[in-house]
Amino acid sequence: MKKTMLIIIGILALYLVLQIVYSGRFYIQSRNLVKTTYTQDVQLGNKSNRQLEIFIAGDSVATGVGASSFDTSVSGRVANYLAEENYVVLTNRAENGNRMADMLSTKPPEEKQDLVILIVSSNNLLNFTSLFSFEEETKEVLEKYAKLTDKLIIVGPGRVFEAAIIPFPVRLIHKIQAPKYAEIISKEAKKYSNVVHISPLAPPVNPSDYKKDTSSDGLHPNDEGHRFWFDMIKSAL
Repeated sequence: MKKTMLIIIGILALYLVLQIVYSGRFYIQSRNLVKTTYTQDVQLGNKSNRQLEIFIAGDSVATGVGASSFDTSVSGRVANYLAEENYVVLTNRAENGNRMADMLSTKPPEEKQDLVILIVSSNNLLNFTSLFSFEEETKEVLEKYAKLTDKLIIVGPGRVFEAAIIPFPVRLIHKIQAPKYAEIISKEAKKYSNVVHISPLAPPVNPSDYKKDTSSDGLHPNDEGHRFWFDMIKSAL
């Protein structure tokens, strides 16, 4: 029995060391990756077309981490798509690491918007925010932003249980918890006629159509991953 226990402890210790090395490699990549974001305010399209005011806020997906350019980021894809028939004025107030509560302290648009997009809640899932707190924060966020726009699209949480940087046992917990966060957002969004919730857990597009969609850090989306996020949002535009 003692020998068996020593073997088990040895295996667990080996797994822990290998996991630290494995995740550490991704962590180093992530520290470099998050330095590049695409949150500039832009104006795109023909000025003779209808002006469309768009406000984007949220986490690192909204800042464009992992994208190779503004045009391949979620916000860039949204802006370029809508600029085909409109004159787009885009304001991006996203910040890396933002959680739902951070949407309450984010500076809101000064004027009513045609469209507000919030990409948020993945960091709540990653950090296991209390579901009670998350529900209260979600209520406040939707109450704050729904009245500032004709249409509000809120997207999240992401499929963090597929992130290679996260130890497998933790990913299993994320997969169990993820639907609980999504359900809270969906439930609160249904209270507003101008709010649409898009859940990457049950996306309006097929995730298998997006191959190798994660950046070198094993967490953030690459250009293909940003296309996945954009296509989800596009379905509600």
